[in-house]
Amino acid sequence: MQVFNHDFFNFIKKNMKLKSLYAAALIALTLIPFSPNTLLAQNIILNPGFEASANAPNNWIITGPVVSMQPQTTIDNQIRNSGRFSLKMESENPNCHGRAVQTVDVKGNQTYIFNVRFSVKDVKSIDKSVLIRIKWFKGEENVGYNYVYEITGESDGWLLASNKIKSIAEATTAEISLEFRWSTGTIWWDDISMEPCPDEPTRNVKVGTIHFRPPGPTVEKNISLMGKLLDEAGVADCGIVCLGEGWPTCNTDIGMKKNEANTIGGSASKMMAEKAKKYGMYIVSGLYNWIGDTLYNIAVLYDRQGKIQGTYTKVQLPDSETEAGAVPGNSFPVFTTDFGKIGILICYDNFYPEVARNLALNGAEILFNPIWGDIRGTGSDIEKTIARSRAIDNGVYFVNSIYDGTSVIINPAGEILQETNKQGTLITATIDLNFNPPWDWVGNAGRGVWKDIWRKDRRSDLFDNFEK
Repeated sequence: MQVFNHDFFNFIKKNMKLKSLYAAALIALTLIPFSPNTLLAQNIILNPGFEASANAPNNWIITGPVVSMQPQTTIDNQIRNSGRFSLKMESENPNCHGRAVQTVDVKGNQTYIFNVRFSVKDVKSIDKSVLIRIKWFKGEENVGYNYVYEITGESDGWLLASNKIKSIAEATTAEISLEFRWSTGTIWWDDISMEPCPDEPTRNVKVGTIHFRPPGPTVEKNISLMGKLLDEAGVADCGIVCLGEGWPTCNTDIGMKKNEANTIGGSASKMMAEKAKKYGMYIVSGLYNWIGDTLYNIAVLYDRQGKIQGTYTKVQLPDSETEAGAVPGNSFPVFTTDFGKIGILICYDNFYPEVARNLALNGAEILFNPIWGDIRGTGSDIEKTIARSRAIDNGVYFVNSIYDGTSVIINPAGEILQETNKQGTLITATIDLNFNPPWDWVGNAGRGVWKDIWRKDRRSDLFDNFEK
């Protein structure tokens, strides 16, 4: 692939009057930071900026489910991100649905970086009404699709939608679809690109969970026993390990009462910080935490240096805890580790699907759940059913440490990678945070990436009114 026109430079060299220009051009060329990826980059979209014609979107087909419901689509020379033109879709019909479509040749099992700039005016919900979809075809057969849903930047009123996507192995072509649906208003499209790029590397981390209900009768004994299990996790080279809810005072006469062990600076917390630093592993642990006369049920994240990276305060409190004086939290923080983003929910939080969903919406890729137990339902292993549901619904890994039930490590497909109900047991699994379940979808042709699909198809314009 030629990066510049050699004939142009040869022409300059032959013209003595242009020697200085030639020298300047060569100097400028040496300053451009070319790389192998730059040289190999090739946009497979034709007429990506709608510059081919002032009258029609050449290489694009304007279509929609119902002709009479399509927005008015034109080339606009007034509002554009770059160049001279953009594609404008405008509608006064709240039920409109139209799209600009282009089909391109692709290689199967190839990763592409897809980018598009768009701008909206008087469109109530981008999630609902702006859709960027790539369908993969093998001949005439639709074998899968991806949504481009991550909005990564804004400049002068133009948003950038960008995702890395991997073609289905058997795909030979891709249908690019830029859609405006279910709203009045206007959307402009510009600068579409789809370029081959390196695959996403695996993002592996060894996660562990400890199934242990401390026997008491003293805090000191509980700390000693849990310390030995953390030693086991460290020797096993866990990147992160999960402990149970309020374990330091479990089976003692202290419970949630005010005590040094029930503080973030107490003896149990200090032990966990020391173990985290000694083995260079993250620790997620439940802990009761008194601050003055206020009691919180929290989970603490210790980083690899043994420092407290963050805390989560239990949002959903059962009567037994409110009667003990506990105060609920009011947020769903997500913590960035050196391997990915994690969220934490504690026991009764997991009875409410909104907690896990909000953590996932905030970017969590793994949910850790210190939990006492779940006795709902008439069958056994209800906690495993709920845990699998939280993983599947949100496209995340789910790891719990439970007292009454089975501790599990579950992948985004809802598969139980490891489980145990044996007291004093560590279970581990090496997981890849780039794992995508190869699922076929009911109601949608072919395979899709669920963690992308639910975020885009979810009606945030309705749900967010009562989730926040």
